[in-house]
Amino acid sequence: MILTSHRLDCFQLTMDCLIHSHSLEKFDRVVLLLNGVVGRHLNYVHRLMHHHPYVHWDTIAGPRGKKERVANLQNECVRRYPGSIYFKIDEDLFVSDGWVEKLTEAYEAHKADDNLALITPVIPNNGSGFYWILTNFPELTEEYWRLFNFPLTPACNGAIWDQPKLAKWIIRKFINMASANKLLENHAQEKNQPPYQNFAYRFSINCLVYDYRHWQQMGGIPNDEEPAWGQWIPDHGKFNVLVTNTLVQHYSFFVQQDWLDRSSILEDIRRINLPDTLASKLSPRYFMPRMVRIVTQFPRVIPRKIDSLLSRKGTK
Repeated sequence: MILTSHRLDCFQLTMDCLIHSHSLEKFDRVVLLLNGVVGRHLNYVHRLMHHHPYVHWDTIAGPRGKKERVANLQNECVRRYPGSIYFKIDEDLFVSDGWVEKLTEAYEAHKADDNLALITPVIPNNGSGFYWILTNFPELTEEYWRLFNFPLTPACNGAIWDQPKLAKWIIRKFINMASANKLLENHAQEKNQPPYQNFAYRFSINCLVYDYRHWQQMGGIPNDEEPAWGQWIPDHGKFNVLVTNTLVQHYSFFVQQDWLDRSSILEDIRRINLPDTLASKLSPRYFMPRMVRIVTQFPRVIPRKIDSLLSRKGTK
């Protein structure tokens, strides 16, 4: 199931990554959870399904919103397709070859345990993935302390959540996903142990695998969605699995989105991982989307800048 709401640019990149990695045909059903999707975004959804008829598509639509409205879409998907294994990703989650197989292998290795909850890959800019990276690659740890020096924690609300410069730094370190996955695979082989790490704390659920049993145990995705879901797991003695030999990229949390939108991260992810769709920095497709994102921020940013200047003058 793929959740999408308002970021058509991110959603297009997500779908292009899924298509180019031949991921979609590996699923019995690909369900698009349409959270208030209208206009150009909805037209793109229709064209997408039309141009890829080999995919077994379905859609579930609801009004735009968070928490209960997102939970309702996921619960309807599970009710529509009970007894399954569910892969859930967000509209700004970018994958490369092999992610489906590695997450499936992790599920197969743990499914006999009744306390299994969620399975997730290494995601550089969320708390669990960032912490794992920084505790397993010493050269990055040294650079991190030199450049940032924030407390290092796996918590979902740590510095990686609300510090866009930190998010940009770690995304760029792993922006070539083929190379990043090779690095993680080599690391797992050097450890000579299964590439899994169990944990039982709340984390950012950008990319998940879970089964029908877990959904039944919870009584469905709770109305508060991510916070309640994440907390239910340790409260009930369950555990999650971090799959340490596969990496996917997540773009942005809402608190850092404006800052990252002023960067070329999205275009560089496309250019480096999908060069057939964007080969050059000289292409208008490279610099124009960024200009549009910056311009659309003016109505929000300029009043804040004026208020900040007035506040500074008032304190003098």
